[in-house]
Amino acid sequence: MTKPTAAAKGSVHPQQVAPHDLRALAEEVAALHHSVQRLAQADDLERLMKLIPRPGWTTPAEYELVRASVAHMQMQVRTLHGAQSALLKGAQLVGTRS
Repeated sequence: MTKPTAAAKGSVHPQQVAPHDLRALAEEVAALHHSVQRLAQADDLERLMKLIPRPGWTTPAEYELVRASVAHMQMQVRTLHGAQSALLKGAQLVGTRS
């Protein structure tokens, strides 16, 4: 079974990796870390903030679409933070006795 590297593919689907392949799992975590770093370093939102104050920039309908998109993205970020915290908490419990 060929094991693609997470860095080369961006992500590895579980069915492509042998069970309990810790190296592949580490590569997936590293790829996730890299993706989050790239997102944090992007200047897209800074560019958006410069567009918003321009006179006549948007209609009420366009405003609502942009506002809803921003709210949705913020909700996704909060969800990702929660998932990351739960993952780390669970990983720290692995191998400990309750």
